[in-house]
Amino acid sequence: MAIPDLLRSCLEAGLQAHNQGNIEAAKAAYQRALALAPDHPDALHLLGVALLQLGQLEPAVDYLARAARKLRDNPAVAGNLAQAYFAVGRYAEAQAAFRKASRLNPREAQYPLGIANALAMQGRHADAETLLRKLITRFPQAPLAWFNLGNVLRDQGRVAEAIDSYRRAVQLDPQQVDARNNLADVLHKSLRFEEAEREYRACIRMAPDYLLARCNLASVVIDLGRFSEAEAICREIIGRVPDLALAHTFLGAALEHQGRMIEALACHRVALGLAPHDPKVVQNYASMLIDSGQFSAGLRWLARALAANPHASSLHQLLGLALLGRGCLAEGWTGYGYRPWPDIFRARYPHVALARTLPAALADKHICVMREQGLGDEIFFLRFVPQLHAAGARVTYCASDKIGSLLARVAGLAQVLPESAPPAPADVVILAGDLPHALSDYSASALPFTDNAAELAGLRQFRSRIAVYWPPVPPPLALTPLAGRIADMRQRLAQIGSPPYLGLTWRGGTPPREQRMIIWNLYKEIGLQPLAAALRQFPGTFIALQRNPAPGELGALADALGRRVHDFTSLNEDLEGMLALLALIDEYVGVSNTNMHLRAGVGKAVRVLVPCPADWRWLHAGRSSPWFPGSAIYRQSPRGDWNAALAELKRDLNLMEPPMNAA
Repeated sequence: MAIPDLLRSCLEAGLQAHNQGNIEAAKAAYQRALALAPDHPDALHLLGVALLQLGQLEPAVDYLARAARKLRDNPAVAGNLAQAYFAVGRYAEAQAAFRKASRLNPREAQYPLGIANALAMQGRHADAETLLRKLITRFPQAPLAWFNLGNVLRDQGRVAEAIDSYRRAVQLDPQQVDARNNLADVLHKSLRFEEAEREYRACIRMAPDYLLARCNLASVVIDLGRFSEAEAICREIIGRVPDLALAHTFLGAALEHQGRMIEALACHRVALGLAPHDPKVVQNYASMLIDSGQFSAGLRWLARALAANPHASSLHQLLGLALLGRGCLAEGWTGYGYRPWPDIFRARYPHVALARTLPAALADKHICVMREQGLGDEIFFLRFVPQLHAAGARVTYCASDKIGSLLARVAGLAQVLPESAPPAPADVVILAGDLPHALSDYSASALPFTDNAAELAGLRQFRSRIAVYWPPVPPPLALTPLAGRIADMRQRLAQIGSPPYLGLTWRGGTPPREQRMIIWNLYKEIGLQPLAAALRQFPGTFIALQRNPAPGELGALADALGRRVHDFTSLNEDLEGMLALLALIDEYVGVSNTNMHLRAGVGKAVRVLVPCPADWRWLHAGRSSPWFPGSAIYRQSPRGDWNAALAELKRDLNLMEPPMNAA
């Protein structure tokens, strides 16, 4: 057979294999053709396309570029070369090749789409948007144009417009699963979890093997607080694709939120083995090590992540919280500045200069302190205000309305503004959570972000041997109950039974299903039955202080205790009354909530049930916290059980001495 016939035969065989989806066979046939005619333009082009489809990107670029030099007027060759340039990240060259293809075939929409995508990848989002809007004018029924416009709008932070564009793409092509997944992702990031879940499920119905949508579904189900369901979704994904790191990451998250820290750590370790260079995977593993009690190991992995991405706010925030939980306060307050609240404040008050430091001389300075986070956080951070007052500063505080009257009696506060008030004109405007950093006695030393084992071992030994907290921890803000409310509460207590009086809460924070921010360790709950088993032998009177108890909960608790539980839950909407009651009762047992801070404000201790992972205020380990003098901590184990903690609580209550006098 003559060479031209052999060449034609090879090309035909390659095309037949290509059309049948056998890309490897097609590649081999095209290579045989090129062995016969090394510069044959069609063979160069077809081999380049096959290599591109096989993911062999650099050789694909080489062959397609050679083909394009020979087939200068072929838009398909220019377009395929542009795709290859795009795949290897050579976006400017991709843009030029797409532009040439579009010039050669102006009726084809995919080429200007390619130009727009190349512009977007170069960060030229406004130029990409302009081009896409022109394209939509020419091709209003092109779903890919609307999809790509949605991507560009999303990347510019124009969320509402992005959602509209994605919806238009899905309307034009209901099977456009990428557009639907991106729509769900934007809804998810906008905290519209229920809508996001519906779109993710629609993706999966249309494309059951679309694993990214399945992983995203697990993520949004976690955010909706349905942790067991998310666990099942992740296990199903892993059953299909065991080496998908993202599925192991989300499984770890689902287990963590169920308190199963050891199992969660194992999942994150698997994810790390599958994706050791993924910065988010490394961060999650470091976080889980810290949360499960392996602080030094977690710090080493966190150091690696920071060395690779030193400007990542989430890493600095994680480090700050970890150090605060370890008792490394000055260093921890530095990292605490990366929490989201400063950005929230700046978005709300863009023309107000927000400070993290204070003038060296505070005498006669006016300091406006702004509230942040929840009621308990406000009370917690205001313990630093007396230092400002003692230094001669005049302090104005913008308070939540529920605690405004309590704070109006604090000597160190010259003025208490309502929560709706803007920042007062002042020498310094500062968030309450930044007061500890601003008032630290020395600058935080930089941590050694290194893999040097000797340095990190030295840090570990130092931290584990020092039991003094520095800078010194100020006592809780002193809160004075109203005398009339004290009298009322004393009378009310006398009517319900004899001392000792024990207040109870079993849930704190916003339930996961109601949250729209991912701050899970601020939600705490313990089962009524195990709690009652630990308290049943207590000899006094039980008082329910739970905010918004569910229907039937008080009755169920009374049945489990075998005694009446008196309902004082309405005091959660009357914090003056709650403060007076907390000053009088003998014991308070429960998970951390605002009432724990009020109780500390009247100089009384609590017995707090701390879930794993612990909020940093209760530290990562130990029976006590410097922030709550005299209070006892009972910790959930990293395996998720409360057995040892509740046994310890039961023993301590049984050893309690009876009160000297009735309330």
